[in-house]
Amino acid sequence: MSAQRMPGLRWPAWLRQLGWPGLLGAGLLLACAGFIQFELPQRRADVAQAESDARRLRHGLLERTNGVNGASRGEATSRQEAPMQAWSRLWAGLPDEGQRLVLQGRVLASAAQVGVPLQAVQWQGEAVKWGPGLWRQRMTMPVQAPYPALRTWLDRLQREPALSVDTIDIQRNDLTSDQVQAQVSVSLWWRQPKPKQEAP
Repeated sequence: MSAQRMPGLRWPAWLRQLGWPGLLGAGLLLACAGFIQFELPQRRADVAQAESDARRLRHGLLERTNGVNGASRGEATSRQEAPMQAWSRLWAGLPDEGQRLVLQGRVLASAAQVGVPLQAVQWQGEAVKWGPGLWRQRMTMPVQAPYPALRTWLDRLQREPALSVDTIDIQRNDLTSDQVQAQVSVSLWWRQPKPKQEAP
């Protein structure tokens, strides 16, 4: 029954013009106004408290990381020197340029010893910009061999101190066979001699 037909009730003209959809919209507007007036400030206070807790936690973590609480300056200095000492040890353990053929021969010989035939090798060398005097020799090798032999060869390569395995791409076309096709890329590292300075 509509508001116009209810006996004994006289609705104002503006209310009759609104009808039920208008009343529903007005109710939603009042609910939104109530949320903005009462609930929104509480939500903002909760967000501000969470941000404050996050800042306090971050500050505490930074203090622990930087050693502000009870850490001496000597300990902070030793932490800064640790990467340089590690780099110095690594640099001292690298072979020099005169051993490059030996390093390359080890890669090829270790493949032959475990039954991994190498039909081709792509070579690419470059002087490393971030390490003055450091040379990187890349070897990219397509391989077709039994998976156990390939795995053994890769294990041997990883024991070489001046070698890093860059990429390994393995595919097996026949699930019933242990033969796999792989593309193996490694890098050999050695120290280059310092260039001789010309006399003035």
